[in-house]
Amino acid sequence: MRKFFLALLLVVCSGLPAFAARAYTEPYLVSLTPSTEMNVCWLLAEAGDEAWVEFGETEELGRREEARLYEVKGLRTSAKADGYDPEPEKNPELKVFQRIATLRGLKPGTEYRYRTVVAEGGKTTEGPVYSFRTAPVAGGSPFSFILLSDLQQKKQIVETVNMAGRQNADFILYAGDFQNTPWKAAEWFPVEGSFIAPEEKGKEWFPAMQQTANGAKLLQYMPIFPCPGNHEADDQRIWTDKQLAQDPSKKTLSIYMQLFRPLYPDQEYGQNGTHWYSADYGDLHIVSLSLFRWHPWSGFEAPGWILFDDISPESPQVRWLEEDLKNKTSRFTWVVQHWHMLNRGAEVWVPMSRPVIYPVSPDVAMYPLGDHCWNVLRPLYEKYGVNAVNFGHSHVYERYLINGVNYIEAATIGNNYRGEDDPLHFSGNAPIVEQNQHRSVLVVSVTSEGMSAEAVRASEDGDGAVKVGEVFDSFVIAPLK
Repeated sequence: MRKFFLALLLVVCSGLPAFAARAYTEPYLVSLTPSTEMNVCWLLAEAGDEAWVEFGETEELGRREEARLYEVKGLRTSAKADGYDPEPEKNPELKVFQRIATLRGLKPGTEYRYRTVVAEGGKTTEGPVYSFRTAPVAGGSPFSFILLSDLQQKKQIVETVNMAGRQNADFILYAGDFQNTPWKAAEWFPVEGSFIAPEEKGKEWFPAMQQTANGAKLLQYMPIFPCPGNHEADDQRIWTDKQLAQDPSKKTLSIYMQLFRPLYPDQEYGQNGTHWYSADYGDLHIVSLSLFRWHPWSGFEAPGWILFDDISPESPQVRWLEEDLKNKTSRFTWVVQHWHMLNRGAEVWVPMSRPVIYPVSPDVAMYPLGDHCWNVLRPLYEKYGVNAVNFGHSHVYERYLINGVNYIEAATIGNNYRGEDDPLHFSGNAPIVEQNQHRSVLVVSVTSEGMSAEAVRASEDGDGAVKVGEVFDSFVIAPLK
């Protein structure tokens, strides 16, 4: 009892309310039907008795929607102040509560103001007022979006993302790799007492993606349409340990899927669960796929490079993809996936299919089914009129145009993995544009004239010739026919 009164005295003396909901993040927006519905999500240290979102078209707000309560399982703090134990289970799990309010019955192409509210014991904590605009109807007003991926606490991501937030865009396509190790809570948001490398401090994913300095508007103001990358696998040891790499039970995406719960209502965490979705935004049909692998050993060394989710012709993902593309009605189509469809580099010479052990030598992996990206996905993209496919993983700026489909890697955030002598894709296709000397942000616009893009410089190139904010690549993706 004495401790309770001392704690209460400290609260009174500090001038803080007796209850103040400690939020790990600001609200972030996701939706599968962004013209009429928006999910407002946020993460908290305490659940509170209840929570809701107040929203409306005016400053008075006027409407209220209750926020459902979930607990995000699997996030952990460090076992010691100076580092994590390499075995995830030996690090203490952090209590993280997620609130989600689904705002329904919204008008297309309309700006809404909103704020989050958490209540406990008769006391309430109100968040700041933010705003978002719902997607227009097909044929409606123009819109734009930005491509981001592969932040991973790299240097200068804060500056690059801040520039992205100043492009006056309407939504974000995020091509995977949010942080390095998903169960490490302090890589998502600051956690008191938990270890984070000094050079990564201040570069946690949510703070980087929710900054407002210089007028930036990011996750609080626009929905994000992500896809998972290799760094979203819950146990990153599957990419370094050969035994774990062959254990299907170790291959899950639970933390990523919980954080973006409304996009994955089935919450199927294991391999070949539903890790894909599609949504319409005005005249644009957005498809998000689950496509990635990564291993430190040679792709032709047993057990080979193993896909997390299958993309063979009869796989659940590819069957869903073809049905989705066949039934779409939007004027334009865009696919976001983590693994590169094609680019320069040795990785593309290892086919994207299931490896098998060479009968003559048990140490050798081979790929008799060939490359499913090139032989399975590419024909579908061409057949069903996909305008563009963007991806990440190599942290480069490269774009290609093949049979009417634009293939774009715009992931020059904080570093890149391109070597000067890296080989071309096995098909012989060379990039139309390749620019990795500076960081950049790609902005895509959809108007009555069609779909076009501009790549904006986010850093200098070292000799002062490149100016931050200049457009270095401008191209038409899909003219209106």
